[in-house]
Amino acid sequence: MNKSERLNDMLQFINGKKTFNLKDLMEKYNISRSTAIRDVQSLELLGMPIYAEQGRNGKYLVLDNRILSPIIFTVDEMYAIYFAMLTLKGYKAKPFEYEISKLEDKFKQVLPSQVKDNIEKMKELINLEMTNHSNFNPYLKDLIQGIIDEKIYQVTYLKNKEKIQIIGQFIKINSKFGQWYSKIYNVDKQKVQNLRCDKIVSLEVVEDKNSMKLEYLLSLLENYHKQDIAIQFSVVVTDRGKDLFDKEHYPSMSIQKTDDNYIVSGYYNLDEVDFISEYFLRYGKSIVSISPITLKASIQNKLHKIITHLNKMN
Repeated sequence: MNKSERLNDMLQFINGKKTFNLKDLMEKYNISRSTAIRDVQSLELLGMPIYAEQGRNGKYLVLDNRILSPIIFTVDEMYAIYFAMLTLKGYKAKPFEYEISKLEDKFKQVLPSQVKDNIEKMKELINLEMTNHSNFNPYLKDLIQGIIDEKIYQVTYLKNKEKIQIIGQFIKINSKFGQWYSKIYNVDKQKVQNLRCDKIVSLEVVEDKNSMKLEYLLSLLENYHKQDIAIQFSVVVTDRGKDLFDKEHYPSMSIQKTDDNYIVSGYYNLDEVDFISEYFLRYGKSIVSISPITLKASIQNKLHKIITHLNKMN
């Protein structure tokens, strides 16, 4: 392990401690006392918030803001961070938006000129297209922190322009095509449900209810959506259909290769017939066969309504 690698590892090692002494570093890294002293001095120059306490053991204390201490990145790691920030820029709303902007500014202040130039080229050369909604999502950061802290909220959200209130504990958030969604455990109904994040009007922490462990709530997500009377489907599609599946599909679906085609299979609940029919209508002539016949009839009915509508147009 060379010095730069040792210092980088040492930063992380010390970051998890309140105190340490030279002997700790000497034993862990198999270095001499003089080398350990020089390494500590190097860490201080890097901005590690530590200070020495007098004594023969060479005891050091780490200040409470040690979590803010710097980490040494390789050039490729810097590129990876900037690429991640470029990806987030594709979202109209994102958690930690202000922090991401400040992080980018801080990196720019310390990057070598060649790396800066390459990153500017990266911004020009890489184009990340994403469906960009104008919907406002003011609570993304609160949702993430609430999940981590296992908080219960009184949530007010809009459904068909009507304000609805529920008491629940958020489990997970995800993004699909630029839109943010959350899964929340409804305490009163004792079930998991989906909420669109931009539909949330207000959040208020509920202190008088006991929250549940996140591990348990995550285990509920495996089968929370599927109803007892859910309908299984199987749709055979061509290569074109495989491309459409890759662009958009849902957790209740999977795809498998056959000899010549692909099988999209899964389930839908009775109240999702319109949704699943609308979804497969996009596949058009790439569909080879559909099962069950009721799904095929539903898709045909939707197609008939579209044709009727177009015929009425001037």
